[in-house]
Amino acid sequence: MNIRAPLASLVLLCVATTLLAGRPQQKRAIREADINAVIEAIQDEIYDLKVEKDFFSVGTTPRENRDQEVLNVYFQPEVIDNSRSWVIYKLMPGGEVIRMYEIGRSGRIYLHGKPGEFNITGPDYPTVFMDDDKLCKLKHDWIKRYFVVDTNPSAELVAAARARQRNRKQVH
Repeated sequence: MNIRAPLASLVLLCVATTLLAGRPQQKRAIREADINAVIEAIQDEIYDLKVEKDFFSVGTTPRENRDQEVLNVYFQPEVIDNSRSWVIYKLMPGGEVIRMYEIGRSGRIYLHGKPGEFNITGPDYPTVFMDDDKLCKLKHDWIKRYFVVDTNPSAELVAAARARQRNRKQVH
């Protein structure tokens, strides 16, 4: 039996598999600065889209400010290739989403996709399409933080959020 043919095929298969797989993705731990920047981008988008009133009674309402809603947000612990990761949070009026975001070279955060256009075939989609056990596991394993939506924001807060959104859209 000639062993060279099967051995050559095996070597060729290994080389082809390695080439097709591409370079491995580099991962790093998410930084607190990334988390804070994503939260700011989420809040800015809410005020820019004028959907803040849709958050009324969706989160926890602090006694000291009845116009605020405090909501959970969950961060994937790793950032891939120093540029992208995922977050889970409620984005009203549509409900909870799992959404990709990108980190620009300057550290600015760009949320992927457009609210109202998320569907199961994209990288961003409503969590209602997820398996419940998988969603619960992600929320358990990912980093949990909070964000606040003011359902009756000041004009200054809205203006600042919209200005940051304009900058994100111009650069991206």
